[in-house]
Amino acid sequence: MKNFLKLLRNNATVERVPLNLVANEDKSEATFYLYDVIAQDWGIGALDVINALAGLDSKTTVRMRIKSPGGDVFEARAIVTAMRAFMANGGKIIAQIDSIAASAASWIALNANEVEIVEGAFLMIHKASGACWGTDVDMHHMGDLLNKVEGVIINEYAARTKQTPEQILTWMAAETWFTAQEAVDNGFATRVISTLAEHPSNLAKLAWNLTSFEKTPEALLNLKPSDPAPDDKAILEQNQRRMRLLDLNT
Repeated sequence: MKNFLKLLRNNATVERVPLNLVANEDKSEATFYLYDVIAQDWGIGALDVINALAGLDSKTTVRMRIKSPGGDVFEARAIVTAMRAFMANGGKIIAQIDSIAASAASWIALNANEVEIVEGAFLMIHKASGACWGTDVDMHHMGDLLNKVEGVIINEYAARTKQTPEQILTWMAAETWFTAQEAVDNGFATRVISTLAEHPSNLAKLAWNLTSFEKTPEALLNLKPSDPAPDDKAILEQNQRRMRLLDLNT
């Protein structure tokens, strides 16, 4: 939780992008952008995804483009549940990692039918974390909850990647960042694509401040987030007010 709050504070001025569902005329294909923290009140939440999918034909192919540092694991679980329901009814979801799919965002990506990752993008997995205030009993309960949450995630990563649970746990404990090719080689992605190859400056525009993580690759630490667009001033001011409140309460 501490790292999550730090992540939010560090990115208070990053340009935010709503889910923004775009469908073709007959709704046979659609695209939406998961370009934010996974959290209902602070970024993109399950209701955003549920409402977007609910407006589509059950046979629609959806391209879920991802640029997210992760967020709330339970919100991610609700998003995954919505995705699975949509796919079970005949829909198809292709996850496209445009920049990063870290933490809970990587888990969301792996629950799509296919996972594409752009050259120069990263996927990251790490151990579950949380915060607790109270007695030793409360602390033990929190530890038990984290172990249960982590166990479910490990099993799902292992099933998708065909890696052993022990290998997944080793990677999570080390906070492992996979390059595009490494993600494919280890079963986390279906293929590498070069959508941004002709426009390398786009990667800088997609940058997050990731210093809240322990092992962020230098390639990502050196990227500079772009200035917020003029139309986003109201969103920027709202986020800054939220960060000031966090500073007062943490």
